[in-house]
Amino acid sequence: MFAHDVHLLLALVTTVAMLVVAADGAVRVASGSPPGRIADVGAKVLLVLVMMAAAGGLALLVSEHRPGELLHGMYAFLALGAVPVADSLFSRTSTRPRALARCLGAVVGVVILVRLFNTG
Repeated sequence: MFAHDVHLLLALVTTVAMLVVAADGAVRVASGSPPGRIADVGAKVLLVLVMMAAAGGLALLVSEHRPGELLHGMYAFLALGAVPVADSLFSRTSTRPRALARCLGAVVGVVILVRLFNTG
């Protein structure tokens, strides 16, 4: 089924993007450098990817293709907010805590995405 394959591909790309954001945060923690333009664009692209995968999942849900567990929707919602919430909570701190928050938010997001694959 094409829609399912597209949803799965978007989820895989989202997972890779989440790993890239986590790696960027880890590098910034180690170096103490402030977030650059690429880091900000990466977080925005990640958010768009998560929303696209969720939209594909909603399309599958409407077409009567249900996930294996109902928790799948809750995990999708949590994955959507993992990095933005971490960024928001630490937006007024210095460089390293912000980078650490983004890194940890992305790591939590990866764990959530792995759980999504298990419930799907």
